[in-house]
Amino acid sequence: MPRIFFVFLVLSSVLTLPAPAQDELVLEQVAPPLKPVRVEVADLKDQLEKGLKARRDEEFRFIATVVTMVDSKRLPLDLVQSTFLWARKKAKYKRYPFPYFEQALRQRANDLGISIP
Repeated sequence: MPRIFFVFLVLSSVLTLPAPAQDELVLEQVAPPLKPVRVEVADLKDQLEKGLKARRDEEFRFIATVVTMVDSKRLPLDLVQSTFLWARKKAKYKRYPFPYFEQALRQRANDLGISIP
């Protein structure tokens, strides 16, 4: 019997609590919207030069040619980007990814009928 009495006492006390008034309700505070942050993203030329660790003049000329072809829509940007990522991954344990990039990009562009001078 004492157990039933305890349950009855708890239920009756919960049911008899006064409901909070409308103005007493605590509203969840919402964080103000975030302001857009300007992020500096390297352009394609800088990305290729720094990411492929270009050193020689002929490498800088090749990158300039690739950037010009991408800007003029003669070479797809996604082809260049995917080849860039592949070359960096391929040369993970080597110090110099540029040769992988150049050879692979020339081959992939050739497969699409695009000639890179």
